[in-house]
Amino acid sequence: MKKTIVYDSTRTFVAPALTSTPRGIDRVDFLLARHFSRDERFDFMGVLPTPWGMRIFDADRVRRGLERLEELWSETTDATNNAAYENVVTALAGGAEKEQATGVYSLGFLRRGRRMASLLSATGFSFGRSAVKSVPTNSVYLSVGHYSLAVPLFMAWLEKRPDVKPVLMLHDVIPLENPEFVSPSGVTAHAVMVKSVARHAAGLIVTTAHARETILSALADVGRTEINTLSVALPLAESFDSAARSEPRLQNVRYFVACGVIDPRKNHLLLLNVWRQLCASKEKAPHLVVIGSVGARGGAILDQMLRCEATRGRIHHVAGLSTAGMKSLIAASLGLLAPSFAEGYGLPIAEALHLGVPVVASDIPAHREIAGHAAMLLDPTDGPAWRNAIDILGARRGQPASVRSASDAQWERIAFFNAIRAFVEAI
Repeated sequence: MKKTIVYDSTRTFVAPALTSTPRGIDRVDFLLARHFSRDERFDFMGVLPTPWGMRIFDADRVRRGLERLEELWSETTDATNNAAYENVVTALAGGAEKEQATGVYSLGFLRRGRRMASLLSATGFSFGRSAVKSVPTNSVYLSVGHYSLAVPLFMAWLEKRPDVKPVLMLHDVIPLENPEFVSPSGVTAHAVMVKSVARHAAGLIVTTAHARETILSALADVGRTEINTLSVALPLAESFDSAARSEPRLQNVRYFVACGVIDPRKNHLLLLNVWRQLCASKEKAPHLVVIGSVGARGGAILDQMLRCEATRGRIHHVAGLSTAGMKSLIAASLGLLAPSFAEGYGLPIAEALHLGVPVVASDIPAHREIAGHAAMLLDPTDGPAWRNAIDILGARRGQPASVRSASDAQWERIAFFNAIRAFVEAI
């Protein structure tokens, strides 16, 4: 008899209403949902919070929603069809740069409503069925998107179904270890997530050995000392299965990229200080492209970066890139800069290394695991060392020598799916 996967689709179907294009974890969530909805070794259903409680929806309905989601995110089109990509490329090539919305919730209310209506139209309106009453016996509830873990009400149905085995992903416990990097509400939400995992999880998925160690310590602090755990590296999106498109407009443009949500943890202000120095030197400074939405405490950081007179015209911000657009920008750059103080993983580093782009990253446990000797790892507080590394890479221009095969991304994605499948089957 087939095991049933009950996939928490909360992030999958809420994200398109909040952001125009996916973040890294959105892409991972999407890939897993689509994979298990197609895997004939399992029965599959999606579960979503509704005004009538947690409701389940059949696999066909979820698949139709995922197909529409790909279209809304522009994941199946060329990079040049993405307005954010065109804007930043134009600016780098010497044209005028348009102002853009920068926040996490940058889509207007009406546009969010239209996107959700589009999803409903693709899937067909339905009240679904009660999760408590309709989930088959001994199913596995799989959640990787974090949203539901922070809302005990969304997890409450599991109390009435002790036969259902929850397999939950927790990315890190950085807000609990370093509360100075996040808002007070972020600390509270993460504490709730840890308690949700401690209370409900039959299995835990993490992304690095360092994340595993810190998460298990946080779980022990709230009384959970034994838990089946899988540590597995995150996969790259399918866009990385092909070579990056060439961008002729950037052929002679010297620029670096920093990729990730803008907040204190990502240490963007170190890069601002380095760029002040670069712009004050006799040599023409390279551009810096800051890719990412603005986090809860990132507005002031971005404001400093964009308003600095000393670096005006050399630092650019772009949010709302499709995956293809992001890949193209990274591939044509002099290097990826990742000076974070703390990370649970670091997907942009894996993406840049796959493209053969040099990486300079902070010397922290997660980055050592992901990059090893393939990246230049530096103290995130050592400004002179970062300036020196950027000078060295800025003096080099040419095709990176170690571009990985596109098939590597496919095999690693298959390995990711297989590892989770085996873990789920063993629960």
